[in-house]
Amino acid sequence: MHSTSKKSRSRSASERTGLIGRWCRNGATALAVWAASSSASFAEIAVALVDGSVAVTGLAAETLSELRASQRDFEAWTAVLQVSVSEEAPPILGEYEVTDSVLRFHPMFPFDPGKPYSVRFELEGTVERASVALPAADRTPTTFVSEIYPTTDTLPENQLKLYIHFSGPMAGGDGLRYIRLLDEDGNDVVDPFLPLGDAFWDRERRRYTVFFDPGRVKQGILPNEQMGRPILDGREYTLFIDHTWRDEHGNALTTPFEKRFTTTAADESAIDPDHWTLNVPRAGTLDPLVLDFSESLDHGLLMRALRVENVPGTVEVSENESRWAFTPEQPWQAGDHAVEALTILEDLAGNQIGKPFEVDMFERIETPEDQAASEKIPFVIR
Repeated sequence: MHSTSKKSRSRSASERTGLIGRWCRNGATALAVWAASSSASFAEIAVALVDGSVAVTGLAAETLSELRASQRDFEAWTAVLQVSVSEEAPPILGEYEVTDSVLRFHPMFPFDPGKPYSVRFELEGTVERASVALPAADRTPTTFVSEIYPTTDTLPENQLKLYIHFSGPMAGGDGLRYIRLLDEDGNDVVDPFLPLGDAFWDRERRRYTVFFDPGRVKQGILPNEQMGRPILDGREYTLFIDHTWRDEHGNALTTPFEKRFTTTAADESAIDPDHWTLNVPRAGTLDPLVLDFSESLDHGLLMRALRVENVPGTVEVSENESRWAFTPEQPWQAGDHAVEALTILEDLAGNQIGKPFEVDMFERIETPEDQAASEKIPFVIR
């Protein structure tokens, strides 16, 4: 590899020291960069974080051309440019890119805001070391628990799951470490939830689903026989969410959150649509079609397990998830219509349409057709 110039090779120590304390700015993103050579330095070399990657500038066109033409694997590239969390740590995984003006390292995972990273550049006997960092994230908490479903404060003792909704995206990970279930004396209920880690975040990480341990909820299962149900009829409980739960920016929640509820007897009956009340609007209006259930149903499934056939519109769930209202995009047309209800719709205890949760699942194996089954609820618009 050829050097850029003899002048750059003979650069003085005082000139190299002048690189210390350099500040670079890329758009609105400021970052601090220091560099000091352990040997001779290229004349204009600088190391900085630009658009989330480490950029080395000041290399001669000939040097960049030779780097671009080289067939280096990852290990060979790290001998030229290594980025790590400290000088002693192994290199961070990523990809290397050489353009006409810059040598660039793209990390496999984004750099953490406010965390310094060690950079070592070595070429033709020249060694440059630098520390780079993105600006620290804003630590002012803004995210909070916006709602917990079911919203009712009365739950059956065989309650199956809870949905925790946040005002903004969260960091992900195992949420159970931030959740406690307290009995009426303020004591922790032992192992009430199924330990699923980070498996039950929605795609936007704004909803986290918590399952009561089905092995304790369902009768005839060993955990149920040994420990009983997590919550019991006639008792009071508090679901407590710690404010240290982190959002996508690493900030804590604005405040802790509590949901207090009482427990009633177990609900072991299948959902029966014949017990629903349908309030039908008039033709030519945009009035909602309203379904009143005889109980609170699962909020998450209510948003996708019911629809009006061949009529686009919007859905609103209210009254502690016991009412479903559908508003059409266009005025209702007179004639026959139907609500389609997928049989996977559940109540708070996991009972589905036509099938209670306590059914012995070993008696039959569901087929995909069974899982996608639905019932039609006809109505006439006049």
